[in-house]
Amino acid sequence: MAKQVLWTNCIEKENSLRLKWFNKNEQRLNEIADAPLVRTVPEDVKEDMRLGRIERYQNIERKCVKKPEEQFPIVESDRRFSNIMMPVDPQTLKLLYSGTQRDGRRNYLNERVKIIPEEKYYFPETTSFQYGWKMWNTIRTSADARFGRKEVIREFYRRGGVSGDPEWYKEPAKLSPMICGSI
Repeated sequence: MAKQVLWTNCIEKENSLRLKWFNKNEQRLNEIADAPLVRTVPEDVKEDMRLGRIERYQNIERKCVKKPEEQFPIVESDRRFSNIMMPVDPQTLKLLYSGTQRDGRRNYLNERVKIIPEEKYYFPETTSFQYGWKMWNTIRTSADARFGRKEVIREFYRRGGVSGDPEWYKEPAKLSPMICGSI
């Protein structure tokens, strides 16, 4: 009960201070509100700007835009890089058109998801592909550890799973009468 009384007194005191400041500065606030705008642009300046823009747009030098094929001709040896993904295996592609439309699509996607990204894409397409990209080649060529174990990264999380919050962690402070009382 004492905290509620303290909180109510704090609110009343703040309201009385705001009202006192407003009464003291009311005349000055009315003068500022009634004053004409200082930042008005004269009409003749606006018209000059409008005419200048129209003239610049009409007298601009126009050039023909070349098609992308004309600017950067594709060499036959580089044509395979014009596509992001490598060509799909014909056996896997047949799954797409086998059975009903829904079953064919499902079977095709189930087979494609089994293929690692290095065998589907020419280069890492997204930043998430960079983790572990060509990892298997590195592991095959690396030498065995002499005095320890070597393990392929199996997962990027802890072995014991996700742990709880640390003991020193506390909930953020909530608005309470105690905050006002400490001021």
